[in-house]
Amino acid sequence: MEIRPFRTEDAAALAMLATRCARGETDFVLNPHWETEDELHAEFERFAIRPEEHVLVADAGGGEVVGMSGFLRHPGIPEAGMFCPIVAREERGRGIGGELLRGAVRLGTEQLGIKRMTAGIGTRNRAGYSLLTSHGFRPTGQTFVMRCATRPDVPPVPVDGLEVGLAEEADARAIHALYETCGFDPRSVEAMQRTLADGRHMHAVARLAGNLVAFVEVETHWPRRVWVAFVGVEPPLRDRGIGSHLVRFALAERFDAGAVAGQLMLSPANRTALRAYEKVGFRRFRLVDVLEKSF
Repeated sequence: MEIRPFRTEDAAALAMLATRCARGETDFVLNPHWETEDELHAEFERFAIRPEEHVLVADAGGGEVVGMSGFLRHPGIPEAGMFCPIVAREERGRGIGGELLRGAVRLGTEQLGIKRMTAGIGTRNRAGYSLLTSHGFRPTGQTFVMRCATRPDVPPVPVDGLEVGLAEEADARAIHALYETCGFDPRSVEAMQRTLADGRHMHAVARLAGNLVAFVEVETHWPRRVWVAFVGVEPPLRDRGIGSHLVRFALAERFDAGAVAGQLMLSPANRTALRAYEKVGFRRFRLVDVLEKSF
């Protein structure tokens, strides 16, 4: 079994392998989560990295791909999300997952300069969990993967005078200010401006008396399966249904544009947000263990 770098012609086999793993709870990994070749390529384009440099595949001979592992990260950043080793069912039990994991760790530490690796694996994927922990990965928490499979209804606005619509590039500074108020991971104004203009995100905003008071950021690099990334509401207006309304509006827009599902990740401890998203139409799809290893 040869462990080698990804080639462009491997994309179809990897998309099929990832799709099969996503179907069963005992096989589920958070990444890779592609369903098509286009989704694979869009993932790496979004991060501005090359799969040829960040992905390893298990080749059974003649280009037959039966497994993969690797990383997602922004260029030059020493932290990365790991593509957990996945192996075709008929090839399991031969140590291929371990070979892929060891190869990926060498790739990450020796060639990519990665200092911390984070992996997400379904709580019922006990074989995958055991593989990671046997190689020094340690659990740090859990997260829900949630999915909305139908277009949400958009009721009247929950607050008199609230105006909801799509964001404009001129809204970047106001969205950034609210983003910072909400305590999300640091992002510069310039990065927010790029996000509004890059064609891989959709932003909806709510205004009250002309002021921007809420936003939702949706990742659209996979147009048929969009991800709700961030929802922010001004503190005095929270718990009044504005965030939920904005998520409904944004998802309805994406479903009308051809999406078949909305997805998001959420801490199981955030019961308030969990109930709010369930009212929108999200359902718990998978519970995932998050593991890390530092070097």
